[in-house]
Amino acid sequence: MCSYQTLFHDDESGYVILCRGCDSIQVAFGNLLLTWSRADFYDFFRFIKRIFLETPIDVTGINRKTLAIPVPCDGVRMLLSTRELQQLHHMLDLAESELQSQQLMSLLSGE
Repeated sequence: MCSYQTLFHDDESGYVILCRGCDSIQVAFGNLLLTWSRADFYDFFRFIKRIFLETPIDVTGINRKTLAIPVPCDGVRMLLSTRELQQLHHMLDLAESELQSQQLMSLLSGE
C-alpha cells in the first residue's frame, strides 16, 4: 500500500514525493507527472544537473522554451525554458538532499 512522504513541494513549480511502500519517486513539474524507481530518479537528477551546469544563461531568452529533455518514452521530450530548467534542477536537488539525509539518519539509527 502506498504511503507518501513529501521530499519537495512548491505550489508554483510542483512536488517530489517518495512512496514508502514501493520506494518509487513521483515528480510533478508543470503539467508533467513522472514516476521513477529510486535508481532512475538519481539518474534523471544527475542528467538534469549536468544540463543545468552546461547550459549558459541567456537573460534575454530565459523564458524561451528551447531545451528538449528526453524521458524514457520514445518520441516524448520535456520542452523547457532556461528558467524552468533552473526550477526543475532546484526542486530535484532539494529532494535528493532530503533523500540523502533520510538514508544517513537510517544508517545512524541502525534501521
